[in-house]
Amino acid sequence: MRLTKLDLHGFKSFADETQILFEPGVTAIVGPNGCGKSNVSDAVRWVLGEQRARLMRGAKMDEVIFQGSSARRAVNVAEVSLHFSNDEGILPLPFKEVVITRRLSRSGDSDYFLNRAPCRLRDISDLLRGTGLGGGTGVVIESRMIDALLSDRPDERRELFEEAAGVGLYRDRRRTTERRLEETTGDLQRLDDLINEVSSQVRSLARQRRRAERHAEIMARRFTVELALAARSMDAWREELARLEARVAELREQLPAAERCTLDAEAARDAAHGARAASEARRNELSRLVNAQREEASRIRGEMAVAQERQRNATSRRERAEAEAMAGEEAGTRIASDRASAA
Repeated sequence: MRLTKLDLHGFKSFADETQILFEPGVTAIVGPNGCGKSNVSDAVRWVLGEQRARLMRGAKMDEVIFQGSSARRAVNVAEVSLHFSNDEGILPLPFKEVVITRRLSRSGDSDYFLNRAPCRLRDISDLLRGTGLGGGTGVVIESRMIDALLSDRPDERRELFEEAAGVGLYRDRRRTTERRLEETTGDLQRLDDLINEVSSQVRSLARQRRRAERHAEIMARRFTVELALAARSMDAWREELARLEARVAELREQLPAAERCTLDAEAARDAAHGARAASEARRNELSRLVNAQREEASRIRGEMAVAQERQRNATSRRERAEAEAMAGEEAGTRIASDRASAA
């Protein structure tokens, strides 16, 4: 794998689109101070995913976008692309050339592309791990990194050697896995809480389900009973309707006779109206006779009341006499008993 080309557009001092070709062997960039030599190494570091503006020699990351000059206006987008030859297949991609692109706009949008296809920084980091490339690796050697390599502190040398040996990939994977395990542990704890909460809800829902099933069963039985009652009511109504129809037929048969009877009754009524006058006179006479009879009956009832009173008095005197006679007989009987006893 070899770096073949570097494309810059709007990055720091490279306002125009610029291409730098890297031929086999050593490529040296020379020039006076301030001509932009360090911007080339900054571009390589930046496109590989550097997120610290301080290492880009700026206060904010958007300062890598060309700020303009007295002769040029500022641009709104910075874009850098690295072209790698992948003839040996070191990068796990089915392409002979791999292009890594980073684009940053003044609005703060930062995009990464892999062979012009949008991707994540994580995808690029995973792709370059173990190759010696990537942000924070030894792809760009600065004086402070040489000092760390020659330092007596083993931890500083160890970090560079591990990155050069490709150990950093597995270290990052281990850290990622540990972080995921911690997140999974937290998720499991939350899941246990959710399971406990859902279990209580499931029990409540089970009770509600049983109640609902019981309600549905009762409603079904009620519907069956209502259907049976409705069928029985309809049968009763049919019988009543048949009886009424029979009665209507019977009445229709009796209608002519009833009409004749009505005519006869009307004739009788007319005759009765004719006889009514005579009846009225006779009724008056009968009324007079009735009044006289009532008076006579009243007199007789008075006499009967007097006779009944006399009869009651006579009966009362007779009963007293009978009682006195019985008492005399009882006294005589006692006296006779006493005499018999004395003798």
